[in-house]
Amino acid sequence: MLKPVAQYLRDEGLPRWPQIVFTWECLVTVVVVGIFAKYGDQLFTSYPKVSDITTGLIAYASIALGFCIAGLTISLTFPDAKFTARMSQVSEKTSPYSDLLFVFSWTAIAHWCAVVAMFVVILLADGSQSLLPSGHSGIRVWIVSLLAGLCTYCLCQFLITLITLSQVGSAYIKFLRTRHEEELGRT
Repeated sequence: MLKPVAQYLRDEGLPRWPQIVFTWECLVTVVVVGIFAKYGDQLFTSYPKVSDITTGLIAYASIALGFCIAGLTISLTFPDAKFTARMSQVSEKTSPYSDLLFVFSWTAIAHWCAVVAMFVVILLADGSQSLLPSGHSGIRVWIVSLLAGLCTYCLCQFLITLITLSQVGSAYIKFLRTRHEEELGRT
């Protein structure tokens, strides 16, 4: 398992690291982590309960993960070979097509991490406790802050995935219109 993960990060993540790190979703994530680290123990001492948060987040992340896998699968089976070829034209190290596949796979991986993290929380934390009960440790604040950051990143990344899918749909419609106009010109 570690070898494929390392290969994915090397081949797909490394060429795109500036587009991953220097984004609004990362900035929003850092802000959320900071807010939770600084004010979380004042905001979440009695509500919500750990079990309420984890089950809701597992449900969301699982649905988003399935959506991303379905989108990735559909992207691998575009019905029009000419459109796929046009999207596959390489600029620098990537192509619009490989970027599309990366958006789906990266978002799916982020959501997979969130699902795994929430299952770990379910196994290790008392679900009936509030998120940051009175007398909690500093480590708990950082764990909750980092998990809130991960979930924020997932939400933002899922929005980016939806926007990307919409952009590809618009490009495909434009491609089909152009092709249709070319066919009408030939007749």
